[in-house]
Amino acid sequence: MSSRATERLSDIARWTGQIPQSVLALRVLADWLPSRRALLSLLVAACVTLGFAGGSAVSDGQARFQAIGELVGSRAFGLVEWEWQALGEKADGWRSGKGRGLTTEQERAVVLGYVEGIRRVRTAKEQVNRLVSLDAGPDELAQARHNRGDLRQRQAGRRPLAEAVIQRQVGQMLVEAGIGIHSAPMPPVNFTFTEPPQILIISPRQEIRNVYARMLAPDIDAAEAGEKEAAIAAKTDYSAYITKIGGLGAYPTMVVESTNMEWLVSTVAHEWVHNYLTLFPLGMRFGSSPELTTLNETVAEIVGDEIGRRVLLHFYPEFAPRPVRQAQAQAQTQTLPTPAEPEDPSVFDFNREMGKTRRRVDELLANGDYLAAEAYMEARRRVFVENGYHLRVLNQAYFAFHGSYATGGASSSPIGAQLQELQRKAPEDIAGFLYTVRWFTSAADLEQMLEMTK
Repeated sequence: MSSRATERLSDIARWTGQIPQSVLALRVLADWLPSRRALLSLLVAACVTLGFAGGSAVSDGQARFQAIGELVGSRAFGLVEWEWQALGEKADGWRSGKGRGLTTEQERAVVLGYVEGIRRVRTAKEQVNRLVSLDAGPDELAQARHNRGDLRQRQAGRRPLAEAVIQRQVGQMLVEAGIGIHSAPMPPVNFTFTEPPQILIISPRQEIRNVYARMLAPDIDAAEAGEKEAAIAAKTDYSAYITKIGGLGAYPTMVVESTNMEWLVSTVAHEWVHNYLTLFPLGMRFGSSPELTTLNETVAEIVGDEIGRRVLLHFYPEFAPRPVRQAQAQAQTQTLPTPAEPEDPSVFDFNREMGKTRRRVDELLANGDYLAAEAYMEARRRVFVENGYHLRVLNQAYFAFHGSYATGGASSSPIGAQLQELQRKAPEDIAGFLYTVRWFTSAADLEQMLEMTK
Protein backbone atom coordinates (compact mmCIF):
# COMPACT_ATOMS: atom_id res chain seq x y z
CA MET A 1 0.00 0.00 0.00
CA SER A 2 1.05 3.57 -0.81
CA SER A 3 0.33 7.36 0.87
CA ARG A 4 0.83 11.06 0.22
CA ALA A 5 2.01 11.43 3.81
CA THR A 6 3.67 14.85 3.71
CA GLU A 7 2.75 17.43 6.34
CA ARG A 8 0.93 20.13 4.39
CA LEU A 9 -0.11 23.67 5.18
CA SER A 10 -3.69 22.45 5.11
CA ASP A 11 -2.86 20.11 8.02
CA ILE A 12 -1.38 23.02 9.93
CA ALA A 13 -4.48 25.08 9.19
CA ARG A 14 -6.70 22.38 10.64
CA TRP A 15 -4.94 22.26 13.96
CA THR A 16 -4.33 25.95 14.46
CA GLY A 17 -7.67 27.05 13.05
CA GLN A 18 -6.24 30.54 12.49
CA ILE A 19 -4.49 30.45 9.11
CA PRO A 20 -6.28 32.07 6.15
CA GLN A 21 -7.06 29.67 3.30
CA SER A 22 -5.29 32.01 0.87
CA VAL A 23 -1.99 31.04 2.48
CA LEU A 24 -2.48 27.49 1.19
CA ALA A 25 -1.88 28.66 -2.37
CA LEU A 26 1.78 29.23 -1.46
CA ARG A 27 2.19 25.44 -1.22
CA VAL A 28 1.99 25.15 -4.99
CA LEU A 29 4.93 27.53 -5.44
CA ALA A 30 6.83 25.79 -2.66
CA ASP A 31 6.31 22.36 -4.23
CA TRP A 32 7.96 23.26 -7.54
CA LEU A 33 10.77 25.69 -6.83
CA PRO A 34 14.22 24.01 -6.75
CA SER A 35 14.36 24.60 -3.01
CA ARG A 36 10.64 23.97 -2.53
CA ARG A 37 10.87 21.75 0.56
CA ALA A 38 13.14 24.16 2.37
CA LEU A 39 10.73 26.97 1.51
CA LEU A 40 7.77 24.83 2.55
CA SER A 41 9.38 24.19 5.93
CA LEU A 42 9.91 27.92 6.44
CA LEU A 43 6.31 28.65 5.47
CA VAL A 44 5.00 25.99 7.83
CA ALA A 45 7.10 27.34 10.68
CA ALA A 46 5.95 30.89 9.98
CA CYS A 47 2.31 29.88 9.77
CA VAL A 48 2.47 27.94 13.02
CA THR A 49 4.08 30.94 14.71
CA LEU A 50 1.45 33.30 13.33
CA GLY A 51 -1.32 30.88 14.18
CA PHE A 52 -0.41 30.79 17.85
CA ALA A 53 0.53 34.45 18.03
CA GLY A 54 -3.08 35.53 17.60
CA GLY A 55 -3.97 34.97 21.26
CA SER A 56 -2.56 33.93 24.57
CA ALA A 57 -5.05 31.14 25.22
CA VAL A 58 -4.32 27.72 23.73
CA SER A 59 -7.37 25.68 22.77
CA ASP A 60 -7.89 22.14 24.00
CA GLY A 61 -7.19 20.79 20.52
CA GLN A 62 -3.98 22.79 20.19
CA ALA A 63 -2.83 21.58 23.59
CA ARG A 64 -3.40 17.97 22.54
CA PHE A 65 -1.44 18.40 19.31
CA GLN A 66 1.38 20.10 21.21
CA ALA A 67 1.44 17.13 23.57
CA ILE A 68 1.64 14.73 20.64
CA GLY A 69 4.51 16.75 19.19
CA GLU A 70 6.39 16.51 22.47
CA LEU A 71 5.87 12.74 22.63
CA VAL A 72 7.18 12.02 19.11
CA GLY A 73 9.30 15.08 18.28
CA SER A 74 12.62 13.37 18.93
CA ARG A 75 11.67 10.70 16.35
CA ALA A 76 10.53 13.08 13.59
CA PHE A 77 11.80 12.50 10.05
CA GLY A 78 14.03 15.12 8.38
CA LEU A 79 12.48 15.36 4.92
CA VAL A 80 14.38 18.49 3.84
CA GLU A 81 17.80 16.90 4.43
CA TRP A 82 16.78 13.69 2.66
CA GLU A 83 15.41 15.52 -0.35
CA TRP A 84 18.47 17.72 -0.92
CA GLN A 85 20.62 14.60 -1.00
CA ALA A 86 18.23 12.74 -3.31
CA LEU A 87 17.89 15.69 -5.72
CA GLY A 88 21.66 16.00 -5.93
CA GLU A 89 22.00 12.33 -6.79
CA LYS A 90 19.31 12.56 -9.48
CA ALA A 91 20.98 15.64 -10.99
CA ASP A 92 24.28 13.74 -11.19
CA GLY A 93 22.53 10.84 -12.94
CA TRP A 94 20.86 13.15 -15.44
CA ARG A 95 24.14 14.89 -16.29
CA SER A 96 25.95 11.58 -16.78
CA GLY A 97 23.15 10.09 -18.90
CA LYS A 98 22.81 7.10 -16.59
CA GLY A 99 20.84 4.27 -18.19
CA ARG A 100 20.70 5.77 -21.68
CA GLY A 101 21.45 3.61 -24.71
CA LEU A 102 20.68 0.25 -23.09
CA THR A 103 18.77 -2.37 -25.03
CA THR A 104 15.55 -3.79 -23.61
CA GLU A 105 17.36 -6.98 -22.61
CA GLN A 106 20.12 -5.02 -20.92
CA GLU A 107 17.51 -3.01 -19.03
CA ARG A 108 15.81 -6.20 -17.91
CA ALA A 109 19.13 -7.60 -16.72
CA VAL A 110 19.83 -4.45 -14.68
CA VAL A 111 16.45 -4.44 -12.93
CA LEU A 112 16.16 -8.18 -12.38
CA GLY A 113 19.73 -8.26 -11.08
CA TYR A 114 18.90 -5.50 -8.62
CA VAL A 115 15.74 -7.29 -7.47
CA GLU A 116 17.76 -10.46 -6.94
CA GLY A 117 20.20 -8.37 -4.91
CA ILE A 118 17.32 -7.22 -2.69
CA ARG A 119 16.47 -10.87 -2.07
CA ARG A 120 20.08 -11.70 -1.17
CA VAL A 121 20.36 -8.78 1.25
CA ARG A 122 17.18 -9.88 2.98
CA THR A 123 18.45 -13.44 3.26
CA ALA A 124 21.72 -12.19 4.74
CA LYS A 125 19.80 -10.03 7.24
CA GLU A 126 17.65 -13.00 8.26
CA GLN A 127 20.81 -15.06 8.73
CA VAL A 128 22.22 -12.46 11.13
CA ASN A 129 18.96 -12.42 13.09
CA ARG A 130 18.95 -16.22 13.23
CA LEU A 131 22.50 -16.38 14.54
CA VAL A 132 21.72 -13.76 17.19
CA SER A 133 18.72 -15.77 18.35
CA LEU A 134 20.88 -18.92 18.56
CA ASP A 135 23.64 -17.15 20.55
CA ALA A 136 26.16 -17.98 17.83
CA GLY A 137 29.86 -17.44 18.42
CA PRO A 138 31.39 -14.01 17.74
CA ASP A 139 33.40 -15.18 14.72
CA GLU A 140 30.39 -16.72 12.96
CA LEU A 141 28.25 -13.66 13.71
CA ALA A 142 30.97 -11.27 12.53
CA GLN A 143 31.27 -13.18 9.25
CA ALA A 144 27.49 -13.04 8.69
CA ARG A 145 27.48 -9.30 9.38
CA HIS A 146 30.40 -8.78 7.02
CA ASN A 147 28.56 -10.70 4.30
CA ARG A 148 25.44 -8.60 4.87
CA GLY A 149 27.43 -5.36 4.70
CA ASP A 150 29.20 -6.46 1.52
CA LEU A 151 25.90 -7.23 -0.19
CA ARG A 152 24.43 -3.89 0.91
CA GLN A 153 27.44 -2.04 -0.48
CA ARG A 154 27.09 -3.78 -3.84
CA GLN A 155 23.39 -2.93 -3.94
CA ALA A 156 24.14 0.72 -3.22
CA GLY A 157 26.41 0.78 -6.27
CA ARG A 158 23.73 -0.77 -8.50
CA ARG A 159 20.82 1.30 -7.22
CA PRO A 160 21.15 4.52 -9.33
CA LEU A 161 21.23 2.57 -12.61
CA ALA A 162 18.28 0.36 -11.62
CA GLU A 163 16.27 3.45 -10.68
CA ALA A 164 17.13 5.17 -13.96
CA VAL A 165 15.94 2.14 -15.96
CA ILE A 166 12.64 1.81 -14.09
CA GLN A 167 12.05 5.56 -14.40
CA ARG A 168 12.49 5.32 -18.18
CA GLN A 169 10.22 2.28 -18.44
CA VAL A 170 7.42 3.83 -16.40
CA GLY A 171 7.85 7.08 -18.33
CA GLN A 172 7.60 5.24 -21.65
CA MET A 173 4.31 3.61 -20.63
CA LEU A 174 2.93 6.96 -19.48
CA VAL A 175 3.79 8.54 -22.84
CA GLU A 176 2.36 5.58 -24.79
CA ALA A 177 -0.82 5.96 -22.73
CA GLY A 178 -1.01 9.59 -23.91
CA ILE A 179 0.14 11.17 -20.65
CA GLY A 180 3.00 13.49 -21.46
CA ILE A 181 4.26 16.59 -23.22
CA HIS A 182 6.56 16.29 -26.27
CA SER A 183 7.12 12.54 -25.71
CA ALA A 184 8.02 12.93 -22.05
CA PRO A 185 5.98 12.68 -18.85
CA MET A 186 5.68 15.91 -16.92
CA PRO A 187 6.94 16.05 -14.27
CA PRO A 188 9.68 13.53 -15.12
CA VAL A 189 9.44 10.19 -13.33
CA ASN A 190 11.93 10.39 -10.47
CA PHE A 191 12.08 8.02 -7.51
CA THR A 192 14.60 6.65 -5.05
CA PHE A 193 14.71 3.23 -3.42
CA THR A 194 14.84 4.01 0.26
CA GLU A 195 13.25 3.18 3.56
CA PRO A 196 10.52 5.84 3.70
CA PRO A 197 9.51 7.46 6.95
CA GLN A 198 6.74 5.96 8.99
CA ILE A 199 3.61 7.98 9.57
CA LEU A 200 1.66 8.79 12.71
CA ILE A 201 -2.08 9.20 12.19
CA ILE A 202 -4.37 10.68 14.84
CA SER A 203 -8.16 10.31 14.91
CA PRO A 204 -10.81 11.19 17.49
CA ARG A 205 -12.21 8.15 19.24
CA GLN A 206 -15.81 9.23 18.54
CA GLU A 207 -15.39 9.26 14.75
CA ILE A 208 -13.04 8.13 12.00
CA ARG A 209 -11.25 11.27 10.82
CA ASN A 210 -7.60 12.12 10.26
CA VAL A 211 -6.97 15.25 12.34
CA TYR A 212 -3.17 15.11 12.56
CA ALA A 213 -0.37 13.40 10.65
CA ARG A 214 3.37 13.44 11.19
CA MET A 215 6.29 11.69 9.55
CA LEU A 216 8.50 9.70 11.87
CA ALA A 217 11.84 7.92 11.63
CA PRO A 218 11.85 4.74 9.50
CA ASP A 219 13.59 2.64 12.18
CA ILE A 220 10.75 2.72 14.73
CA ASP A 221 9.97 -0.92 15.52
CA ALA A 222 6.64 -2.44 16.54
CA ALA A 223 7.40 -2.23 20.26
CA GLU A 224 8.29 1.47 20.13
CA ALA A 225 5.28 2.21 17.93
CA GLY A 226 2.98 0.53 20.42
CA GLU A 227 4.50 2.47 23.32
CA LYS A 228 4.06 5.82 21.55
CA GLU A 229 0.49 5.01 20.50
CA ALA A 230 -0.39 4.10 24.08
CA ALA A 231 1.28 7.24 25.46
CA ILE A 232 -0.60 9.45 22.99
CA ALA A 233 -3.92 7.79 23.84
CA ALA A 234 -3.30 8.19 27.58
CA LYS A 235 -2.29 11.84 27.33
CA THR A 236 -4.75 13.09 24.69
CA ASP A 237 -7.63 10.56 24.54
CA TYR A 238 -7.09 10.32 20.79
CA SER A 239 -6.75 7.16 18.72
CA ALA A 240 -3.20 6.83 17.37
CA TYR A 241 -1.67 4.61 14.68
CA ILE A 242 1.94 4.41 13.49
CA THR A 243 2.60 2.50 10.30
CA LYS A 244 5.12 1.93 7.56
CA ILE A 245 4.29 3.29 4.12
CA GLY A 246 5.19 1.82 0.74
CA GLY A 247 6.12 5.13 -0.80
CA LEU A 248 6.03 8.87 -0.37
CA GLY A 249 5.11 11.45 -2.99
CA ALA A 250 7.98 13.84 -2.35
CA TYR A 251 10.17 14.69 -5.36
CA PRO A 252 11.98 12.44 -6.02
CA THR A 253 9.42 10.04 -4.59
CA MET A 254 10.43 7.42 -2.05
CA VAL A 255 9.74 3.75 -2.80
CA VAL A 256 10.48 0.78 -0.57
CA GLU A 257 12.68 -1.93 -2.07
CA SER A 258 10.62 -4.99 -2.99
CA THR A 259 11.10 -8.29 -4.78
CA ASN A 260 7.48 -8.10 -5.97
CA MET A 261 7.77 -6.66 -9.47
CA GLU A 262 4.04 -5.92 -9.78
CA TRP A 263 4.01 -3.94 -6.53
CA LEU A 264 7.29 -2.19 -7.33
CA VAL A 265 6.42 -0.71 -10.74
CA SER A 266 2.83 0.10 -9.69
CA THR A 267 4.10 1.99 -6.65
CA VAL A 268 6.58 4.00 -8.73
CA ALA A 269 3.70 4.96 -11.03
CA HIS A 270 1.34 5.62 -8.09
CA GLU A 271 3.72 8.10 -6.50
CA TRP A 272 4.33 9.80 -9.85
CA VAL A 273 0.56 10.37 -10.16
CA HIS A 274 0.66 12.29 -6.86
CA ASN A 275 3.41 14.51 -8.26
CA TYR A 276 1.39 15.05 -11.43
CA LEU A 277 -1.84 15.90 -9.60
CA THR A 278 -0.05 18.56 -7.55
CA LEU A 279 -0.11 20.69 -10.72
CA PHE A 280 -3.92 20.55 -10.89
CA PRO A 281 -6.90 21.39 -8.64
CA LEU A 282 -7.39 17.83 -7.37
CA GLY A 283 -3.82 17.51 -6.10
CA MET A 284 -3.69 21.08 -4.84
CA ARG A 285 -6.60 20.25 -2.53
CA PHE A 286 -5.11 17.05 -1.13
CA GLY A 287 -5.84 16.89 2.59
CA SER A 288 -8.38 19.71 2.59
CA SER A 289 -11.16 17.19 3.30
CA PRO A 290 -11.41 13.41 3.80
CA GLU A 291 -13.24 13.09 0.47
CA LEU A 292 -10.52 14.91 -1.46
CA THR A 293 -7.79 12.84 0.20
CA THR A 294 -9.68 9.69 -0.82
CA LEU A 295 -10.15 11.03 -4.35
CA ASN A 296 -6.41 11.70 -4.70
CA GLU A 297 -5.31 8.37 -3.27
CA THR A 298 -7.81 6.34 -5.26
CA VAL A 299 -6.97 8.07 -8.54
CA ALA A 300 -3.28 7.37 -7.88
CA GLU A 301 -4.15 3.75 -7.10
CA ILE A 302 -6.18 3.23 -10.29
CA VAL A 303 -3.72 4.96 -12.64
CA GLY A 304 -0.67 3.52 -10.88
CA ASP A 305 -2.00 -0.03 -11.12
CA GLU A 306 -2.85 0.36 -14.81
CA ILE A 307 0.54 1.84 -15.74
CA GLY A 308 2.26 -0.81 -13.62
CA ARG A 309 0.32 -3.51 -15.48
CA ARG A 310 1.48 -2.10 -18.81
CA VAL A 311 5.12 -1.96 -17.63
CA LEU A 312 4.95 -5.63 -16.66
CA LEU A 313 3.33 -6.74 -19.92
CA HIS A 314 5.83 -4.78 -22.01
CA PHE A 315 9.08 -5.40 -20.15
CA TYR A 316 8.51 -8.22 -17.63
CA PRO A 317 5.59 -10.37 -18.91
CA GLU A 318 6.64 -13.32 -16.77
CA PHE A 319 5.73 -11.28 -13.68
CA ALA A 320 2.30 -10.15 -14.89
CA PRO A 321 -0.54 -11.43 -12.68
CA ARG A 322 -2.12 -14.66 -13.96
CA PRO A 323 -5.48 -13.09 -14.94
CA VAL A 324 -3.62 -10.47 -17.00
CA ARG A 325 -1.59 -13.14 -18.81
CA GLN A 326 -4.74 -15.16 -19.46
CA ALA A 327 -6.57 -12.10 -20.79
CA GLN A 328 -3.65 -11.34 -23.10
CA ALA A 329 -3.59 -14.92 -24.41
CA GLN A 330 -7.36 -14.89 -24.96
CA ALA A 331 -7.12 -11.62 -26.88
CA GLN A 332 -4.45 -13.13 -29.11
CA THR A 333 -6.50 -16.26 -29.85
CA GLN A 334 -9.84 -14.39 -30.07
CA THR A 335 -11.45 -16.72 -27.53
CA LEU A 336 -14.06 -15.71 -25.01
CA PRO A 337 -12.98 -15.32 -21.37
CA THR A 338 -13.96 -18.00 -18.90
CA PRO A 339 -16.72 -16.83 -16.53
CA ALA A 340 -15.40 -15.90 -13.09
CA GLU A 341 -15.97 -18.48 -10.41
CA PRO A 342 -18.36 -17.45 -7.60
CA GLU A 343 -16.74 -16.18 -4.42
CA ASP A 344 -16.16 -18.93 -1.86
CA PRO A 345 -17.50 -17.69 1.51
CA SER A 346 -15.51 -20.34 3.35
CA VAL A 347 -12.23 -18.70 2.29
CA PHE A 348 -11.12 -15.82 4.51
CA ASP A 349 -10.92 -12.80 2.23
CA PHE A 350 -9.12 -9.81 3.79
CA ASN A 351 -10.94 -7.08 1.88
CA ARG A 352 -14.36 -8.65 2.36
CA GLU A 353 -13.83 -9.12 6.10
CA MET A 354 -12.29 -5.68 6.55
CA GLY A 355 -15.21 -4.12 4.71
CA LYS A 356 -17.62 -5.94 7.03
CA THR A 357 -15.64 -4.68 10.03
CA ARG A 358 -15.64 -1.09 8.81
CA ARG A 359 -19.39 -1.06 8.23
CA ARG A 360 -20.10 -2.32 11.76
CA VAL A 361 -17.67 0.19 13.29
CA ASP A 362 -19.37 3.00 11.39
CA GLU A 363 -22.74 1.88 12.78
CA LEU A 364 -21.49 1.82 16.38
CA LEU A 365 -19.81 5.22 16.09
CA ALA A 366 -22.90 6.71 14.47
CA ASN A 367 -24.82 5.56 17.57
CA GLY A 368 -22.27 7.27 19.80
CA ASP A 369 -20.95 4.02 21.30
CA TYR A 370 -17.22 4.36 20.65
CA LEU A 371 -16.30 2.04 23.54
CA ALA A 372 -18.31 -0.78 21.96
CA ALA A 373 -16.67 0.06 18.61
CA GLU A 374 -13.22 -0.24 20.16
CA ALA A 375 -14.08 -3.57 21.81
CA TYR A 376 -15.42 -4.85 18.49
CA MET A 377 -12.31 -3.71 16.57
CA GLU A 378 -10.03 -5.51 19.03
CA ALA A 379 -12.08 -8.70 18.71
CA ARG A 380 -11.95 -8.45 14.94
CA ARG A 381 -8.19 -7.77 15.00
CA ARG A 382 -7.75 -11.13 16.71
CA VAL A 383 -9.82 -12.80 14.00
CA PHE A 384 -7.52 -11.35 11.34
CA VAL A 385 -4.46 -12.53 13.28
CA GLU A 386 -5.91 -16.04 13.57
CA ASN A 387 -6.28 -16.08 9.79
CA GLY A 388 -2.69 -15.08 9.10
CA TYR A 389 -3.01 -11.29 8.90
CA HIS A 390 -0.88 -10.02 11.76
CA LEU A 391 -2.51 -6.67 12.42
CA ARG A 392 -0.79 -4.92 15.29
CA VAL A 393 -3.50 -2.26 15.61
CA LEU A 394 -7.10 -1.94 14.48
CA ASN A 395 -8.62 1.31 15.69
CA GLN A 396 -10.15 4.57 14.48
CA ALA A 397 -6.78 5.94 13.33
CA TYR A 398 -6.12 2.73 11.36
CA PHE A 399 -9.31 3.28 9.40
CA ALA A 400 -8.61 7.02 9.05
CA PHE A 401 -5.39 6.13 7.22
CA HIS A 402 -6.24 3.01 5.23
CA GLY A 403 -9.77 4.21 4.52
CA SER A 404 -8.40 6.91 2.22
CA TYR A 405 -7.73 4.15 -0.36
CA ALA A 406 -11.31 3.67 -1.50
CA THR A 407 -10.57 0.51 -3.49
CA GLY A 408 -9.57 -1.32 -0.29
CA GLY A 409 -11.68 -3.03 2.35
CA ALA A 410 -10.84 -0.49 5.07
CA SER A 411 -12.85 2.19 3.28
CA SER A 412 -16.57 2.77 3.53
CA SER A 413 -16.46 5.51 0.89
CA PRO A 414 -18.41 5.11 -2.37
CA ILE A 415 -15.65 7.04 -4.17
CA GLY A 416 -13.67 3.92 -5.10
CA ALA A 417 -16.59 2.26 -6.88
CA GLN A 418 -17.55 5.57 -8.51
CA LEU A 419 -14.04 6.19 -9.88
CA GLN A 420 -13.81 2.60 -11.11
CA GLU A 421 -17.17 3.03 -12.84
CA LEU A 422 -15.91 6.21 -14.51
CA GLN A 423 -12.76 4.46 -15.68
CA ARG A 424 -14.77 1.51 -17.05
CA LYS A 425 -16.50 3.91 -19.46
CA ALA A 426 -13.26 3.81 -21.49
CA PRO A 427 -10.96 1.22 -19.85
CA GLU A 428 -8.08 1.67 -22.30
CA ASP A 429 -8.14 5.48 -22.12
CA ILE A 430 -6.28 5.93 -18.82
CA ALA A 431 -5.08 9.35 -20.02
CA GLY A 432 -8.65 10.52 -20.58
CA PHE A 433 -9.58 9.30 -17.11
CA LEU A 434 -6.66 11.20 -15.52
CA TYR A 435 -7.31 14.35 -17.57
CA THR A 436 -10.93 14.31 -16.41
CA VAL A 437 -10.44 13.74 -12.69
CA ARG A 438 -7.50 16.12 -12.29
CA TRP A 439 -9.94 19.06 -12.40
CA PHE A 440 -12.21 17.73 -9.66
CA THR A 441 -12.47 19.91 -6.56
CA SER A 442 -15.04 17.83 -4.66
CA ALA A 443 -16.76 14.46 -4.59
CA ALA A 444 -19.78 16.22 -6.11
CA ASP A 445 -17.74 16.78 -9.30
CA LEU A 446 -17.28 13.01 -9.59
CA GLU A 447 -21.01 12.37 -9.12
CA GLN A 448 -21.85 15.02 -11.71
CA MET A 449 -19.42 13.51 -14.22
CA LEU A 450 -20.98 10.07 -13.77
CA GLU A 451 -24.41 11.55 -14.43
CA MET A 452 -23.12 13.24 -17.60
CA THR A 453 -21.63 10.00 -18.94
CA LYS A 454 -24.75 7.86 -18.46
